[in-house]
Order: sequence, then C-alpha cells, then structure tokens
Amino acid sequence: MSEKITIELALHPIAWKMLKKDYHFDGKAVDVGRGWLYYLILQGLERQQVLTPMRDKSRMPKNLVKGKIYILYEDSLRYGRYMRLPRQANISRVLFKQKREQLCLQVAIFHIATDIERNKLMRHFLEKEDIEEDELSFEALKKHYQRHYRQKEDAIIHEIKTLND
Repeated sequence: MSEKITIELALHPIAWKMLKKDYHFDGKAVDVGRGWLYYLILQGLERQQVLTPMRDKSRMPKNLVKGKIYILYEDSLRYGRYMRLPRQANISRVLFKQKREQLCLQVAIFHIATDIERNKLMRHFLEKEDIEEDELSFEALKKHYQRHYRQKEDAIIHEIKTLND
C-alpha cells in the first residue's frame, strides 16, 4: 500500500462534519478514499505554496475551519501539497451544497411518507446532524426548500400516484 501524507484545508464547518461522518476519520485526518472528492481535491493542488493577494475577499466564507485530509505521497509529488484559499472555498461550497440538498431531500421524503410538517422535520434533521444555527440557519434551509423542493415534492407525489393506478 502506498504511503499517505496529510494536507491542510480550510473548509466550512458543515463540510468538515460531513467529511468526518461520511468518510474515515482516524482522529488526525480524513481519508476520502479514491472517489470523486479525492480527484476534486487533487485538481486544486499546487506544487509550491503561492501567496498571492486575493482580488475579492468579500466572496470568501468567514467561518472556515482547518483540518487535514490524506492524499497519496505519489499524488503529492505529481500534483503538489498546497491549495490556494479560493480553491479550498470552492470545495467547501460543493460539500456545503451537497449537505443542504441531502437535508432537503430527507425532509421531502419524510414529509411525503409520514405527513409530518416540514418545519418540524427540518429542525429534527438539523439537530440530528449537529448543525448549529450559525452554520446553516433554519430560515435559510426553509427558504431553499421552498424555492427548490416544493415542486419536487409534487412531482414525487404525482409519480407515486401514477404507479398506484
């Protein structure tokens, strides 16, 4: 087996919680395996650390948390060990959006199956996933759900009815 090294990334707190829960975390670093996320991380790496001033700091998330991820030593030689902050923020955004979509999909499925009110389900899943109000607020999740998942809910219900006919 190849030797692994760690690289440091600054990600949104929800992204780190997701990585620690969904991938192998040994207390030191997260091992994301060799899937899509690993290759997304490799694409952002550089061989040398370049400290360039950022053009637009207003687009950067304010509450990034530093953590470590394992990569293969051979990959560190090929791609590098350093990643600029904007690229880290892009990875963080991808993981954050994935988690938000996962939460909304769970709410939609549970609401359709059990007819429990959506707000109660949203609060339950936010609490279950240990997501704090400053990481993803209930209101932000509710707004996203109303914009994107109410129509999906109707489509799922319609599909279920056509299966039963």
